Amino acid sequence: MACNQGKGVRIMISFSVAVDPHYGIGIKGSLPWHIKEELKLFRRNTLFKHIVMGQTTYDNLPGKLKDRYITVVSIDPEYHPEGVEVTHDLIAFLEEHQSDETEYIICGGASIYRQSYPYAKKAYVSFIKKEYEVDTRLEIFDPEDWDIVKEEDHEEFVYRELIRKEDGNR
Repeated sequence: MACNQGKGVRIMISFSVAVDPHYGIGIKGSLPWHIKEELKLFRRNTLFKHIVMGQTTYDNLPGKLKDRYITVVSIDPEYHPEGVEVTHDLIAFLEEHQSDETEYIICGGASIYRQSYPYAKKAYVSFIKKEYEVDTRLEIFDPEDWDIVKEEDHEEFVYRELIRKEDGNR
């Protein structure tokens, strides 16, 4: 699938994340919130697409994500869950796929977001309105790196689709 969106920018690596007002994204390996409307957006954005996530994030999913092409990043050479691709070198994976026609959506956790951030050209971000207790934050995210191309105001969050500015990190 070709991913030419926003200002003629070709999108290969993107990310999907929900953050609280202080960029909190997780607690004890899970989401701090359960917002059905936000989960529906995640499903809509990732269904039948390629998604990439760390082993901890994948292993802590309450249910395995159906109808997606999943790549799990793991440092464990023995890690081979059924039905997913495994990579042991995220940067090599990103370098290899940054010019593909296919969009790869980074879905966490914090270390995977941090390493992938310079490669991302698009972001699907839900800004949760309420503050939550968290132990993990998306500290690398800078709203100044992005232009808003779509915004939806929901009761518990504001959803934005973002495109990296031309003078961004990469």
